[in-house]
Amino acid sequence: MVLDMNKILEMVDEEKRYAEELEKLSESFRHPVLQGLIKGISMDSRKHSILYAAIADLLRETQPGLSEEELEIIEESIEKHIEMEAEMVRLTSQWSEEVDDPRLKLLLKAIHEDEIKHHKILLDIKDKLARRETITEADIWDAIWKDSPWHGSPGG
Repeated sequence: MVLDMNKILEMVDEEKRYAEELEKLSESFRHPVLQGLIKGISMDSRKHSILYAAIADLLRETQPGLSEEELEIIEESIEKHIEMEAEMVRLTSQWSEEVDDPRLKLLLKAIHEDEIKHHKILLDIKDKLARRETITEADIWDAIWKDSPWHGSPGG
C-alpha cells in the first residue's frame, strides 16, 4: 500500500485544528474531570499531528542514520523511561482496582491505558527502531570490504 502524501499532510493540519477546538471546548466549562479528559484528547491530537508530520518526512526524504554514540544515549535514556512507565502501569492498575469512585476509576484507567502504550512504544524504539537506524563501524567496513565486489581493492 502506498500512502497518499497529500492526505498525510492534510491530516497534520486537521489534527492541529481538532486539538485547538478541543482545547477551547475544555475551557468552556469548569468540571475538572471533563476538562482533564477533553484536554487529554486534545494533547493526543497534537501528538497525532506530530506523528503525521514524521510520516511525511519518512515518505519525502531519506532519514539520517544514528551513530553508535547516539544509540548508546538513546538506549540509556529510554531504559530509565521504560522502568518508569512499568512502575506507572503497576500503580495505575493497582489504584484503578482499589478506588470505588467511577470518575476516579475512569481517569485512572485512561492513564493506565496510555502508560501501557508508552511502555510498548519505548520498548519498540529501543529494540526495533533505534538499532535498525544505527550505522555501526562494522557496517561501514562491511560496505568497504565484504559487500564490495573488489573487497577493498581497486576495482576495474
